[in-house]
Amino acid sequence: MRDAKGISFGQALDYANVVSKKIGIRPAFLLAIITQESDISSGTLGVNVGTCNRPQDTKKWRDVMKPTRDYEPFLAITKSLGIDPETVPVSCPYGGGYGGAMGPAQFIPSTWVLYIDRIARITGNNPPNPWNAEDAFAASGLLLLDNGAIGGNYASERKAALKYYAGGNWASPKNAFYGDQVMAKATKYQAMIDSLQGG
Repeated sequence: MRDAKGISFGQALDYANVVSKKIGIRPAFLLAIITQESDISSGTLGVNVGTCNRPQDTKKWRDVMKPTRDYEPFLAITKSLGIDPETVPVSCPYGGGYGGAMGPAQFIPSTWVLYIDRIARITGNNPPNPWNAEDAFAASGLLLLDNGAIGGNYASERKAALKYYAGGNWASPKNAFYGDQVMAKATKYQAMIDSLQGG
């Protein structure tokens, strides 16, 4: 989260391990997705969760979200959490299209609401909060599972990462960079985890 502290690698690994035990997503792969989506800086994860809609930003949520898809879910999410919808950070549009993605997992509001019950079953947080790292890890893991990331298989993980980023356009060559970057990060994280575990 820009203007926020993020979480330590150790805490992030703890969250990734919990999600892995519950649904089978490889922790290093989950860490790679969260890093790709929300950055890592000075050893903390989740330092960038959006540069629109904060008090100092000129672009607000109504300027960046797709009205017919995300306005209503965004207002419902923020209301359920007691969060001011006018000041919570969301993503700005990237390369055209819409922004409005929320928290470390960078879920758009209309996707987040589809996962609320499943996230709550993993974390016990009801309602889950997209800006909460624990809930974000669970949400990412569930979406990756739904996208076919199983068993630590490189091809299935890369495809799941591409679907996370591009949805139905996952196979477009212009999106290949995302899958490649995530898998490179996952390899780095796996080496770190193996080192920490003495393997």
